[in-house]
Amino acid sequence: MSVGAWRVAVLGAGLGGLTAAHAIRRRAHELGHAVELAVWEAGDRPGGQLRTTVEDGYVVEWGANAFRTGVGPTADLVARLGLQDQQVHADPAANRRYVFHGGQLHLLPSDPMSLLNFTPMSVAGRFRVMAEPFLAERVDHDESVHDYAARHIGPEAAEVLLGTMVRGVYGGDAHLLSVDAAFPVMREMERDHRSLVIAGLAGMKERMRERKTTWSFREGMNVLLDALADDLGDVLHLGRRAHALARDAAGGYRLTAEDGSSERFDAVVLALPPRPAADLLAALDPEAAADLRAIPSGPIGMAAVAFERSALREAPDGFGFLVAPGEDLPVLGVLIESNVFPHRAPEGHVLLRVIQGGVARPDLDDLNDEALLSAALDAIDRAWGVVAPPVRTWVGRQERGIPQYVLGHLERLVRVEGHLRRLGGLHVAGNAYRGIAVGKLVDDAEHVAEAVWAEVPAPTAA
Repeated sequence: MSVGAWRVAVLGAGLGGLTAAHAIRRRAHELGHAVELAVWEAGDRPGGQLRTTVEDGYVVEWGANAFRTGVGPTADLVARLGLQDQQVHADPAANRRYVFHGGQLHLLPSDPMSLLNFTPMSVAGRFRVMAEPFLAERVDHDESVHDYAARHIGPEAAEVLLGTMVRGVYGGDAHLLSVDAAFPVMREMERDHRSLVIAGLAGMKERMRERKTTWSFREGMNVLLDALADDLGDVLHLGRRAHALARDAAGGYRLTAEDGSSERFDAVVLALPPRPAADLLAALDPEAAADLRAIPSGPIGMAAVAFERSALREAPDGFGFLVAPGEDLPVLGVLIESNVFPHRAPEGHVLLRVIQGGVARPDLDDLNDEALLSAALDAIDRAWGVVAPPVRTWVGRQERGIPQYVLGHLERLVRVEGHLRRLGGLHVAGNAYRGIAVGKLVDDAEHVAEAVWAEVPAPTAA
Protein backbone atom coordinates (compact mmCIF):
# COMPACT_ATOMS: atom_id res chain seq x y z
CA MET A 1 0.00 0.00 0.00
CA SER A 2 1.38 3.42 -0.89
CA VAL A 3 0.87 6.57 1.13
CA GLY A 4 -0.64 9.48 -0.80
CA ALA A 5 0.48 13.07 -0.53
CA TRP A 6 0.45 14.20 3.09
CA ARG A 7 -1.22 17.58 3.43
CA VAL A 8 0.60 19.84 5.91
CA ALA A 9 -0.39 23.35 6.94
CA VAL A 10 1.98 25.77 8.66
CA LEU A 11 0.17 28.66 10.34
CA GLY A 12 2.35 31.75 10.58
CA ALA A 13 5.16 32.94 8.31
CA GLY A 14 7.55 34.37 10.84
CA LEU A 15 11.06 32.95 10.82
CA GLY A 16 9.84 29.92 12.81
CA GLY A 17 7.07 29.17 10.32
CA LEU A 18 9.13 29.80 7.19
CA THR A 19 12.01 27.61 8.32
CA ALA A 20 9.65 24.88 9.56
CA ALA A 21 7.90 24.81 6.17
CA HIS A 22 11.26 24.69 4.37
CA ALA A 23 12.49 21.85 6.60
CA ILE A 24 9.22 19.89 6.30
CA ARG A 25 9.34 19.96 2.50
CA ARG A 26 13.05 19.14 2.35
CA ARG A 27 12.69 16.26 4.81
CA ALA A 28 9.73 14.89 2.82
CA HIS A 29 11.90 14.69 -0.29
CA GLU A 30 14.68 12.98 1.66
CA LEU A 31 12.26 10.39 3.05
CA GLY A 32 10.44 9.83 -0.22
CA HIS A 33 7.13 11.26 1.04
CA ALA A 34 4.79 13.17 -1.23
CA VAL A 35 3.71 16.40 0.45
CA GLU A 36 1.20 19.14 -0.26
CA LEU A 37 2.30 22.11 1.83
CA ALA A 38 0.45 25.34 2.60
CA VAL A 39 1.70 28.25 4.72
CA TRP A 40 -1.01 30.63 5.94
CA GLU A 41 0.09 34.08 7.07
CA ALA A 42 -2.44 36.57 8.40
CA GLY A 43 -0.31 39.61 7.55
CA ASP A 44 0.61 41.13 4.22
CA ARG A 45 4.29 40.14 4.40
CA PRO A 46 6.37 37.24 5.69
CA GLY A 47 8.78 37.60 8.60
CA GLY A 48 6.64 38.22 11.65
CA GLN A 49 8.53 40.44 14.10
CA LEU A 50 11.64 40.43 11.92
CA ARG A 51 11.74 43.29 9.43
CA THR A 52 14.43 45.38 7.79
CA THR A 53 14.22 48.93 6.44
CA VAL A 54 16.91 49.92 3.92
CA GLU A 55 16.88 53.59 2.97
CA ASP A 56 19.31 56.45 2.35
CA GLY A 57 22.33 54.31 3.20
CA TYR A 58 20.90 52.98 6.51
CA VAL A 59 20.03 49.37 7.32
CA VAL A 60 17.55 49.38 10.21
CA GLU A 61 16.35 46.18 11.89
CA TRP A 62 13.02 46.11 13.75
CA GLY A 63 13.68 42.81 15.54
CA ALA A 64 16.76 40.62 15.87
CA ASN A 65 19.67 42.03 13.89
CA ALA A 66 22.07 39.06 13.66
CA PHE A 67 22.74 35.37 14.18
CA ARG A 68 25.22 33.92 16.64
CA THR A 69 25.89 30.52 15.10
CA GLY A 70 28.58 28.32 13.59
CA VAL A 71 28.41 25.03 11.75
CA GLY A 72 24.98 23.44 11.84
CA PRO A 73 21.42 23.94 10.57
CA THR A 74 21.66 27.71 10.03
CA ALA A 75 24.85 27.46 7.97
CA ASP A 76 23.27 24.61 6.00
CA LEU A 77 20.15 26.68 5.34
CA VAL A 78 22.17 29.68 4.12
CA ALA A 79 24.11 27.40 1.78
CA ARG A 80 20.95 25.74 0.40
CA LEU A 81 19.46 29.15 -0.34
CA GLY A 82 22.71 30.36 -1.96
CA LEU A 83 23.14 33.34 0.38
CA GLN A 84 26.77 32.88 1.46
CA ASP A 85 28.00 35.81 -0.64
CA GLN A 86 25.54 38.12 1.13
CA GLN A 87 26.72 37.29 4.65
CA VAL A 88 28.60 39.91 6.65
CA HIS A 89 30.35 39.34 9.97
CA ALA A 90 30.43 41.65 12.95
CA ASP A 91 33.47 43.89 13.17
CA PRO A 92 35.84 42.37 15.80
CA ALA A 93 36.65 45.91 16.94
CA ALA A 94 33.10 46.14 18.32
CA ASN A 95 33.59 43.20 20.67
CA ARG A 96 33.50 45.35 23.81
CA ARG A 97 30.26 45.50 25.79
CA TYR A 98 29.28 47.93 28.52
CA VAL A 99 26.83 48.09 31.40
CA PHE A 100 25.10 51.30 32.51
CA HIS A 101 25.38 51.25 36.31
CA GLY A 102 25.46 54.08 38.82
CA GLY A 103 24.69 56.59 36.09
CA GLN A 104 27.68 55.78 33.88
CA LEU A 105 29.09 53.21 31.48
CA HIS A 106 31.44 50.44 32.67
CA LEU A 107 33.26 47.97 30.45
CA LEU A 108 32.02 44.45 31.20
CA PRO A 109 34.80 42.18 32.48
CA SER A 110 36.23 39.63 30.07
CA ASP A 111 38.95 38.04 32.27
CA PRO A 112 39.96 37.83 35.96
CA MET A 113 42.04 41.01 35.87
CA SER A 114 39.25 43.11 34.36
CA LEU A 115 36.83 41.61 36.90
CA LEU A 116 39.02 42.82 39.76
CA ASN A 117 38.75 46.35 38.32
CA PHE A 118 34.97 46.19 37.75
CA THR A 119 33.78 48.92 40.11
CA PRO A 120 29.99 48.37 39.81
CA MET A 121 30.62 45.50 42.22
CA SER A 122 32.16 45.73 45.68
CA VAL A 123 35.60 44.24 46.33
CA ALA A 124 33.97 41.45 48.32
CA GLY A 125 31.58 40.74 45.44
CA ARG A 126 34.43 40.54 42.95
CA PHE A 127 36.41 38.13 45.09
CA ARG A 128 33.28 36.01 45.57
CA VAL A 129 33.22 35.48 41.79
CA MET A 130 36.90 34.48 41.86
CA ALA A 131 36.13 31.89 44.56
CA GLU A 132 33.48 30.16 42.42
CA PRO A 133 35.58 27.04 41.55
CA PHE A 134 35.98 26.29 45.28
CA LEU A 135 32.34 26.88 46.29
CA ALA A 136 30.37 25.61 43.30
CA GLU A 137 28.07 22.63 43.65
CA ARG A 138 25.47 20.81 41.57
CA VAL A 139 21.72 20.80 42.22
CA ASP A 140 19.09 18.59 40.60
CA HIS A 141 16.09 20.94 40.51
CA ASP A 142 15.10 23.88 38.37
CA GLU A 143 15.65 27.33 39.82
CA SER A 144 15.57 30.93 38.72
CA VAL A 145 18.48 32.39 36.80
CA HIS A 146 19.20 34.66 39.76
CA ASP A 147 19.24 31.82 42.31
CA TYR A 148 21.45 29.71 40.06
CA ALA A 149 23.90 32.59 39.55
CA ALA A 150 23.88 33.52 43.24
CA ARG A 151 24.92 29.98 44.18
CA HIS A 152 27.84 30.13 41.77
CA ILE A 153 29.10 33.71 41.77
CA GLY A 154 27.32 35.33 44.71
CA PRO A 155 24.17 37.47 44.95
CA GLU A 156 25.87 40.74 43.99
CA ALA A 157 27.29 39.43 40.72
CA ALA A 158 24.03 37.59 40.06
CA GLU A 159 22.19 40.92 40.18
CA VAL A 160 24.71 43.10 38.35
CA LEU A 161 25.92 40.62 35.71
CA LEU A 162 23.17 38.02 35.20
CA GLY A 163 20.34 40.41 35.99
CA THR A 164 21.64 42.79 33.35
CA MET A 165 22.13 40.00 30.78
CA VAL A 166 18.58 38.70 31.29
CA ARG A 167 17.21 42.19 30.68
CA GLY A 168 19.24 42.39 27.48
CA VAL A 169 18.32 38.96 26.10
CA TYR A 170 14.72 38.52 27.28
CA GLY A 171 13.68 41.94 28.51
CA GLY A 172 13.00 39.85 31.59
CA ASP A 173 13.60 39.45 35.31
CA ALA A 174 16.34 37.01 36.40
CA HIS A 175 14.32 36.27 39.56
CA LEU A 176 11.45 34.90 37.43
CA LEU A 177 13.09 33.09 34.52
CA SER A 178 13.93 29.38 34.67
CA VAL A 179 17.62 28.70 34.16
CA ASP A 180 16.86 25.28 32.66
CA ALA A 181 14.51 26.75 30.06
CA ALA A 182 16.08 30.15 29.37
CA PHE A 183 19.78 29.25 29.59
CA PRO A 184 20.08 25.45 29.37
CA VAL A 185 23.78 25.65 28.52
CA MET A 186 24.41 27.03 32.01
CA ARG A 187 22.84 23.95 33.56
CA GLU A 188 24.90 21.72 31.25
CA MET A 189 28.07 23.50 32.37
CA GLU A 190 27.21 22.79 36.00
CA ARG A 191 26.21 19.20 35.30
CA ASP A 192 29.41 18.42 33.37
CA HIS A 193 31.98 20.41 35.37
CA ARG A 194 30.32 21.61 38.61
CA SER A 195 32.09 24.98 38.31
CA LEU A 196 31.23 27.58 35.67
CA VAL A 197 34.82 28.80 35.63
CA ILE A 198 36.16 25.28 35.06
CA ALA A 199 33.45 24.66 32.45
CA GLY A 200 34.41 27.87 30.65
CA LEU A 201 38.04 26.79 30.44
CA ALA A 202 37.14 23.23 29.41
CA GLY A 203 34.74 24.47 26.72
CA MET A 204 37.19 26.72 24.90
CA LYS A 205 38.28 24.01 22.45
CA GLU A 206 34.68 22.98 21.78
CA ARG A 207 33.67 26.58 21.08
CA MET A 208 36.56 26.90 18.67
CA ARG A 209 35.37 23.77 16.84
CA GLU A 210 31.86 25.20 16.55
CA ARG A 211 33.34 28.42 15.12
CA LYS A 212 30.41 30.52 16.29
CA THR A 213 30.42 34.09 15.03
CA THR A 214 28.02 37.04 15.01
CA TRP A 215 26.84 37.65 11.46
CA SER A 216 23.97 38.90 9.36
CA PHE A 217 23.34 39.86 5.73
CA ARG A 218 24.50 42.99 3.97
CA GLU A 219 20.94 44.26 3.58
CA GLY A 220 19.65 42.80 6.82
CA MET A 221 17.50 39.92 7.97
CA ASN A 222 15.00 40.50 5.16
CA VAL A 223 17.50 38.81 2.83
CA LEU A 224 16.85 35.47 4.52
CA LEU A 225 13.10 36.05 4.90
CA ASP A 226 12.72 36.96 1.23
CA ALA A 227 14.81 33.98 0.12
CA LEU A 228 12.68 31.59 2.19
CA ALA A 229 9.48 33.13 0.85
CA ASP A 230 10.76 32.88 -2.75
CA ASP A 231 11.80 29.27 -2.15
CA LEU A 232 8.31 28.38 -0.91
CA GLY A 233 6.69 30.13 -3.87
CA ASP A 234 2.93 29.73 -4.22
CA VAL A 235 2.88 27.54 -1.11
CA LEU A 236 2.91 30.81 0.89
CA HIS A 237 -0.50 32.49 1.22
CA LEU A 238 -0.40 36.03 2.63
CA GLY A 239 -3.48 37.69 4.09
CA ARG A 240 -4.92 34.30 5.09
CA ARG A 241 -5.74 34.05 8.80
CA ALA A 242 -6.85 30.79 10.39
CA HIS A 243 -10.17 31.30 12.19
CA ALA A 244 -10.99 27.77 13.39
CA LEU A 245 -9.36 24.37 13.71
CA ALA A 246 -11.43 21.19 14.06
CA ARG A 247 -11.31 17.47 13.49
CA ASP A 248 -12.31 16.42 9.98
CA ALA A 249 -14.63 13.47 9.36
CA ALA A 250 -12.24 12.16 6.71
CA GLY A 251 -9.31 12.23 9.16
CA GLY A 252 -6.86 14.94 10.04
CA TYR A 253 -8.01 18.51 10.59
CA ARG A 254 -10.13 21.12 8.89
CA LEU A 255 -8.80 24.67 8.91
CA THR A 256 -11.28 27.45 8.31
CA ALA A 257 -10.08 30.88 7.23
CA GLU A 258 -11.63 34.20 8.21
CA ASP A 259 -13.33 34.43 4.80
CA GLY A 260 -15.19 31.17 5.53
CA SER A 261 -13.24 28.96 3.14
CA SER A 262 -11.75 25.77 4.54
CA GLU A 263 -9.26 23.01 3.72
CA ARG A 264 -8.43 19.60 5.15
CA PHE A 265 -4.90 18.80 6.32
CA ASP A 266 -3.27 15.70 7.78
CA ALA A 267 -0.94 17.76 10.00
CA VAL A 268 -0.94 21.35 11.24
CA VAL A 269 2.03 23.29 12.60
CA LEU A 270 1.03 26.21 14.83
CA ALA A 271 3.94 28.60 14.21
CA LEU A 272 2.05 31.29 16.08
CA PRO A 273 2.46 33.18 19.35
CA PRO A 274 0.94 31.26 22.28
CA ARG A 275 -2.37 33.13 22.56
CA PRO A 276 -3.45 32.83 18.89
CA ALA A 277 -2.35 29.19 19.00
CA ALA A 278 -4.42 28.70 22.16
CA ASP A 279 -7.50 30.24 20.52
CA LEU A 280 -7.31 27.65 17.73
CA LEU A 281 -6.74 24.76 20.16
CA ALA A 282 -9.39 25.73 22.70
CA ALA A 283 -12.18 23.54 21.28
CA LEU A 284 -9.87 20.56 20.66
CA ASP A 285 -8.01 20.58 23.97
CA PRO A 286 -8.86 23.24 26.58
CA GLU A 287 -6.00 22.16 28.88
CA ALA A 288 -3.35 22.62 26.17
CA ALA A 289 -4.89 25.98 25.32
CA ALA A 290 -4.77 27.07 28.97
CA ASP A 291 -1.09 26.15 29.22
CA LEU A 292 -0.29 28.13 26.08
CA ARG A 293 -2.14 31.19 27.38
CA ALA A 294 -0.04 31.00 30.56
CA ILE A 295 3.21 31.73 28.67
CA PRO A 296 3.87 35.42 29.43
CA SER A 297 5.67 37.96 27.28
CA GLY A 298 7.21 41.40 27.73
CA PRO A 299 6.36 44.27 25.33
CA ILE A 300 9.27 45.65 23.32
CA GLY A 301 9.72 49.04 21.67
CA MET A 302 12.58 50.15 19.44
CA ALA A 303 13.87 53.56 18.41
CA ALA A 304 16.65 53.73 15.82
CA VAL A 305 18.49 57.04 15.75
CA ALA A 306 21.07 58.26 13.23
CA PHE A 307 23.54 61.06 14.01
CA GLU A 308 26.47 62.68 12.33
CA ARG A 309 29.51 61.56 14.33
CA SER A 310 30.17 65.15 15.40
CA ALA A 311 26.71 65.30 17.02
CA LEU A 312 27.87 63.12 19.94
CA ARG A 313 30.29 64.47 22.52
CA GLU A 314 31.95 61.04 22.91
CA ALA A 315 32.28 58.43 20.16
CA PRO A 316 30.13 55.38 21.06
CA ASP A 317 32.45 52.45 21.65
CA GLY A 318 32.04 48.74 21.16
CA PHE A 319 28.85 46.71 20.73
CA GLY A 320 26.73 48.93 22.96
CA PHE A 321 25.47 48.79 26.53
CA LEU A 322 22.83 47.16 28.70
CA VAL A 323 21.17 48.89 31.63
CA ALA A 324 21.55 47.20 35.01
CA PRO A 325 18.44 46.48 37.11
CA GLY A 326 17.42 49.36 39.34
CA GLU A 327 18.88 52.16 37.22
CA ASP A 328 16.74 55.23 36.52
CA LEU A 329 17.32 54.97 32.76
CA PRO A 330 14.02 53.65 31.28
CA VAL A 331 15.54 51.54 28.48
CA LEU A 332 16.93 48.02 28.30
CA GLY A 333 20.01 48.90 26.29
CA VAL A 334 21.53 50.55 23.24
CA LEU A 335 23.07 48.70 20.30
CA ILE A 336 25.62 50.58 18.18
CA GLU A 337 24.62 49.14 14.81
CA SER A 338 27.20 51.09 12.83
CA ASN A 339 30.02 49.72 15.01
CA VAL A 340 28.86 46.10 14.78
CA PHE A 341 28.15 46.28 11.04
CA PRO A 342 29.85 49.46 9.70
CA HIS A 343 27.98 49.39 6.38
CA ARG A 344 24.65 49.99 8.17
CA ALA A 345 25.19 53.76 8.19
CA PRO A 346 26.73 56.16 5.66
CA GLU A 347 30.32 57.24 6.17
CA GLY A 348 30.62 59.77 8.97
CA HIS A 349 27.33 58.75 10.60
CA VAL A 350 26.36 56.66 13.62
CA LEU A 351 23.31 54.42 13.79
CA LEU A 352 22.07 53.50 17.27
CA ARG A 353 19.18 51.23 18.21
CA VAL A 354 17.58 51.76 21.62
CA ILE A 355 15.54 48.85 22.99
CA GLN A 356 12.82 49.59 25.54
CA GLY A 357 10.12 47.77 27.46
CA GLY A 358 10.28 44.24 28.84
CA VAL A 359 8.46 42.87 31.85
CA ALA A 360 9.47 45.86 33.95
CA ARG A 361 7.59 48.22 31.61
CA PRO A 362 4.04 46.89 31.13
CA ASP A 363 3.02 50.50 30.38
CA LEU A 364 4.98 50.51 27.11
CA ASP A 365 1.84 49.97 25.03
CA ASP A 366 0.40 53.17 26.49
CA LEU A 367 3.34 55.30 25.33
CA ASN A 368 3.21 57.03 21.96
CA ASP A 369 6.10 57.12 19.50
CA GLU A 370 7.21 60.55 20.67
CA ALA A 371 7.64 59.23 24.23
CA LEU A 372 9.68 56.24 22.99
CA LEU A 373 11.92 58.51 20.93
CA SER A 374 12.35 60.96 23.82
CA ALA A 375 13.47 58.14 26.14
CA ALA A 376 15.88 56.89 23.49
CA LEU A 377 17.46 60.30 23.02
CA ASP A 378 17.78 60.73 26.78
CA ALA A 379 19.62 57.38 27.05
CA ILE A 380 22.00 58.33 24.23
CA ASP A 381 22.62 61.75 25.78
CA ARG A 382 23.41 60.30 29.21
CA ALA A 383 25.79 57.76 27.72
CA TRP A 384 27.72 59.86 25.19
CA GLY A 385 26.33 63.40 25.17
CA VAL A 386 24.17 64.80 22.35
CA VAL A 387 25.28 68.18 21.00
CA ALA A 388 23.21 68.27 17.79
CA PRO A 389 19.88 66.69 16.78
CA PRO A 390 19.70 63.38 14.92
CA VAL A 391 19.47 63.32 11.15
CA ARG A 392 17.01 60.39 10.99
CA THR A 393 14.81 58.46 13.41
CA TRP A 394 12.64 55.34 13.21
CA VAL A 395 10.28 54.07 15.92
CA GLY A 396 8.62 50.66 16.05
CA ARG A 397 7.23 48.00 18.37
CA GLN A 398 7.21 44.24 18.61
CA GLU A 399 3.51 43.65 19.04
CA ARG A 400 3.82 40.52 21.18
CA GLY A 401 7.28 41.18 22.62
CA ILE A 402 9.62 38.48 23.89
CA PRO A 403 8.24 35.26 25.45
CA GLN A 404 9.31 34.73 29.05
CA TYR A 405 10.53 31.25 30.00
CA VAL A 406 9.48 31.55 33.63
CA LEU A 407 9.88 28.83 36.25
CA GLY A 408 7.78 25.85 35.20
CA HIS A 409 8.16 26.57 31.47
CA LEU A 410 9.65 23.18 30.63
CA GLU A 411 6.95 21.32 32.56
CA ARG A 412 4.30 23.39 30.78
CA LEU A 413 5.87 22.58 27.42
CA VAL A 414 5.93 18.86 28.22
CA ARG A 415 2.21 19.01 29.03
CA VAL A 416 1.38 20.87 25.81
CA GLU A 417 3.41 18.49 23.65
CA GLY A 418 1.82 15.51 25.43
CA HIS A 419 -1.67 16.80 24.62
CA LEU A 420 -0.71 17.41 20.99
CA ARG A 421 0.77 13.92 20.63
CA ARG A 422 -2.46 12.40 21.90
CA LEU A 423 -4.43 14.43 19.38
CA GLY A 424 -1.95 13.50 16.65
CA GLY A 425 -0.82 15.65 13.75
CA LEU A 426 -0.50 18.93 15.69
CA HIS A 427 2.78 20.70 16.49
CA VAL A 428 3.95 24.07 17.82
CA ALA A 429 6.86 26.11 16.49
CA GLY A 430 8.30 29.55 17.21
CA ASN A 431 10.20 31.42 19.87
CA ALA A 432 7.71 30.82 22.69
CA TYR A 433 8.69 27.20 23.19
CA ARG A 434 12.24 25.88 22.75
CA GLY A 435 14.48 28.93 22.28
CA ILE A 436 14.10 32.63 21.45
CA ALA A 437 17.29 33.27 19.42
CA VAL A 438 16.93 33.33 15.64
CA GLY A 439 19.51 30.54 15.32
CA LYS A 440 17.44 28.43 17.74
CA LEU A 441 14.40 28.88 15.50
CA VAL A 442 16.30 27.37 12.58
CA ASP A 443 17.42 24.49 14.81
CA ASP A 444 13.84 24.00 16.00
CA ALA A 445 12.55 23.82 12.44
CA GLU A 446 14.50 20.57 12.05
CA HIS A 447 12.92 19.23 15.25
CA VAL A 448 9.43 20.13 13.99
CA ALA A 449 10.03 18.53 10.58
CA GLU A 450 11.17 15.29 12.21
CA ALA A 451 8.10 15.29 14.47
CA VAL A 452 5.75 15.83 11.51
CA TRP A 453 7.17 12.96 9.48
CA ALA A 454 7.52 10.63 12.48
CA GLU A 455 3.73 10.31 12.41
CA VAL A 456 3.54 9.34 8.73
CA PRO A 457 3.81 5.71 7.59
CA ALA A 458 6.86 5.06 5.44
CA PRO A 459 5.95 4.70 1.76
CA THR A 460 5.90 1.17 0.39
CA ALA A 461 5.62 -0.20 -3.11
CA ALA A 462 2.07 -0.23 -4.48
